[in-house]
Amino acid sequence: MRFLSILHQSLTITALGATLYLYYYTVFCGWNWRDAEARILFLADPQIEGDAKIYRQGKRGEIDVWGNDIYLRHIYTSFVSPYSLFTRKPTHTIVLGDLFSSQWIREEEFNKRVERYKWIFGDPRREYNHKFINLTGNHDIGYNWDIDQYRINRWKREFGHVNFLDWIPSSDEKKGHRMSVINSMNVDGPASDEISRSETWSLLNILAEEREQDNYRTPLIFLTHIPIYKKEGICVDGPMTIYDNTGSFIKEQNHLLQNSSEFILTRLRPKFIFAGHDHEGCDVTHVVRIKENKEYLINHYRTLDFEKEKNQIISGDDYSENGKLKENIWIVREVTVRSVMGAFGGNAGLFEIKRQINKNGSEEFEYNYSSCPFVINHIPWIVVVTDIIVTLGWIIRYMLTGLNIKFPINLKKLLLFQEKQRKIGRRNSCSNILNNIN
Repeated sequence: MRFLSILHQSLTITALGATLYLYYYTVFCGWNWRDAEARILFLADPQIEGDAKIYRQGKRGEIDVWGNDIYLRHIYTSFVSPYSLFTRKPTHTIVLGDLFSSQWIREEEFNKRVERYKWIFGDPRREYNHKFINLTGNHDIGYNWDIDQYRINRWKREFGHVNFLDWIPSSDEKKGHRMSVINSMNVDGPASDEISRSETWSLLNILAEEREQDNYRTPLIFLTHIPIYKKEGICVDGPMTIYDNTGSFIKEQNHLLQNSSEFILTRLRPKFIFAGHDHEGCDVTHVVRIKENKEYLINHYRTLDFEKEKNQIISGDDYSENGKLKENIWIVREVTVRSVMGAFGGNAGLFEIKRQINKNGSEEFEYNYSSCPFVINHIPWIVVVTDIIVTLGWIIRYMLTGLNIKFPINLKKLLLFQEKQRKIGRRNSCSNILNNIN
């Protein structure tokens, strides 16, 4: 009995700690800066499932779909809800594509998933004071071999434009960073829907002209679902492109093609690129140089390796007298955000921008990016079941003791004490009866 009591109390402490962690895990991996002017919460590839999974797995699939919606909403509200403690709130939430698990779902199922998606990331009380942006992904509208206007239009109807430009922060008085959102599924061509592809490239060319006229002074944050090209071995997903039977249209790809990627790095020169698609995630630094013959030399490094070897990669000759890089070299950091799906730990990417004013009146920006994982999707179920077992244990102990909820360590001693008291009571009763008879 003593062993069961100790076991139950240990389980209670464990369950309490695990439950508190699930609700307040952002304490351990939240935002770093109090005075950041922009905090962007990145979520990648939720890929919410639906009727196909329920058809395959029956009731189990139905429960899994329901549980996954709760799992994703918990992650989101842990950062944005005014009732979530110990964490500052983001100014933006950006979902980096693949909202759904399949581009081939019918209209009825699409509408059901839209309704669920808006519940997961919804704001029913209008309490979340931040901007929400959705990128489209290959599982939303397809790759360029099967994109069509029907899929794009239904996506636009619910989630907005697939290509657009914006500012961070979103204020006319204080335009700090340019932000671009593109439909990366038809950047590489030819595409089965050349209308949508021309729209994407129209925005890219407009942005390239804007960047050149600005002389690349304004930092650009470039958002894409499909990451840009980098050589094999840097990320889990290496460069891979599969074409259809005609050999013309792209059926599947891990990275944008090299030519398109070089256009982004050289003509747009973003400060940061954020992407999804590769569920494992990746953090890469691209170093771009203009050689004497006006050709570009592009090298790719894991960001951790780049930071360790920066002094060897970027030499003293690459800096001008004011301590900044010369015009013939620039650095682009590309973060492929790890998936928010339960199998990948419910990861969220946290990106912060802080503006600093120097003594001479000039402005500089500081940046911080970190990952904030939750737990794999089985853990919350285990914690919930453990909480139920612990609660039932306390109820049973309460019922057995017949007292208020002050549970003794040794229940056996209590039972023996109660039995002894009952025996004394019976003897006293018998003595009273005999005395009355006499």
